[in-house]
Amino acid sequence: MKVDMILVFAIVVGLVAVPYALFIIFGSGNSKKVANQIKEEARQHNLNINQQEKWSSRHIALDSVANKLLFARTENKELIFKHVDLNSISRVAILEHVESKRIDGKTHSTLEKLSLEFISAEHAQTVVLNFYNSETDATQNYEVARATKWKTLIENQLNLGLKKAKAA
Repeated sequence: MKVDMILVFAIVVGLVAVPYALFIIFGSGNSKKVANQIKEEARQHNLNINQQEKWSSRHIALDSVANKLLFARTENKELIFKHVDLNSISRVAILEHVESKRIDGKTHSTLEKLSLEFISAEHAQTVVLNFYNSETDATQNYEVARATKWKTLIENQLNLGLKKAKAA
């Protein structure tokens, strides 16, 4: 009887653990390719990344010495890069698009889109980095906190650049 239970246990573990391990091993290959592409893009633009974060299909990185930001997102299995030169930016704003819906007599607010907007010092066209879009992203993953964190980091970087300019 004891041998039968051990055999059943081994079969159940094999049916659950082996596919799970294979899923992790084969699934990490794509994220390694994306990480290598981001490193290569940073190397091509002579960026020394100090801070970075990745979530969902997005990656953001900051080079505080060169005062540049690298943003990458995956769209249709292709990695799209945006570069932002913080030397030409005067301020950063969070753009939140929230829709209110009435369900069963109660009003519910839903986050539809969340972006960081970089407003140029020369009044040129603004740059918008999309942190969340409900049409393409299935779930929210603390995007509001993430956007607020990066807004603060970038504002600190802008203030540091202002202090350096005044000192010179």
